[in-house]
Amino acid sequence: MKRLVGTLLFIILFYNTSISQTVQEFVKAGNPDAIGFDTERLRKIDTLLSGYVNDGIMPNALSLVIKDGEIIHFSAYGYNDAEKKVTVKKDDIFRNASQTKAITTTVLMTLFEENRFMLDDPIEKYLSMFAHPRVYVSGSAKEGNLVTRPASRSITIRHLLTHTSGYGYDAFGENIRGINYIEPTTSKEVMERLARVPLMHDPGERFTYGFSTDIAGYLAEVLTGKSLGTLMKERVFDPLGMKDTYFHLPKEKYSRLVKCYMRTNDSTRYVLNPDPFEQTYPFASDQPYNGGGGGLCGTIEDYAKFCQMILNGGVFNNRRILGRRTVELMCTDQLTGIPQNHPFSLGFEVTDFNRFKRSMVSEGSVKWGGAYGTDYIIDRKENMILLLYTNIVPWVNPNVQDRFHIAVYQSLK
Repeated sequence: MKRLVGTLLFIILFYNTSISQTVQEFVKAGNPDAIGFDTERLRKIDTLLSGYVNDGIMPNALSLVIKDGEIIHFSAYGYNDAEKKVTVKKDDIFRNASQTKAITTTVLMTLFEENRFMLDDPIEKYLSMFAHPRVYVSGSAKEGNLVTRPASRSITIRHLLTHTSGYGYDAFGENIRGINYIEPTTSKEVMERLARVPLMHDPGERFTYGFSTDIAGYLAEVLTGKSLGTLMKERVFDPLGMKDTYFHLPKEKYSRLVKCYMRTNDSTRYVLNPDPFEQTYPFASDQPYNGGGGGLCGTIEDYAKFCQMILNGGVFNNRRILGRRTVELMCTDQLTGIPQNHPFSLGFEVTDFNRFKRSMVSEGSVKWGGAYGTDYIIDRKENMILLLYTNIVPWVNPNVQDRFHIAVYQSLK
């Protein structure tokens, strides 16, 4: 009996030790010049972002550049709380907003690998409330004069992941409270309301950014019987060591959430956003709904681990999340023949020549960002990821991101 107990203890100790050894932090580059960067030119990133903070354009900024798995640049500028002059730290927590979408997509693609569904399955096969979708013609639900017509086809899972379902962010007067954590509600309640919202066009007709990924997150819940937050924790966060990413922050981490700011009317400075919702929704621990389209908050280094996993073809620190070919599919333009502003894959914008001309981001890179000013690039050509974080809503200065990209790419040898 003692031998059995000893053996079991050894197995448990070995297992825990193995897990701790595989979940590691990034390594700081000893010499950026040795892996293709001009150290002197890298300082332009500091000049750019500290200038934005000093000039009152942004309350804070975190910048992180990783190449070949090594941290080339990692800096923090400005304040967590500008009014109290509390400086921002590298491990402070930011609202991810739509950066949530790529993680939701990843969870769903792990289920795809398990043969739980096919990408071109109609979603009504699993979510009956979305059967017989209708397309907007005129009027408003709020005014009682909403006019719709039957959609020409069903919405598929591929439509959800490529934002071609027809769902935008206009609810046409339909009450979909809960989609932004305003008051406690369940995923099913949110989806039943959302199913009453008409589509902006027939499914598959064009790219329209909106609630599609929220529906995809609920699909993952229905397929597994688990909450989206639980699925993310089990399938992404814990394996990658993303220890500071949540839908709802634990109380001991409240102080690390940066304050939320907004632009003034003339867009020359920022002020504290007076909306209590914007400041506190990550604290809503009584909210059972997990918004797959934009509910997460977390640290920049946590999200970098997710980006590195995608860059590595589905694996990070010996923990495989997705198969290599699955990641290739996720990073391939799915919108051939569909009108859109840019190529889009399963969860990511794919950089084309037009973006390269603007800010030197390699063609074929994948990216997205969030409404509060977070942004990331996964550059497979340069084997590099770059992230820029701030929290201002609405975010009205997209040139900040492009200028950051330029500052990074001009430093490559």
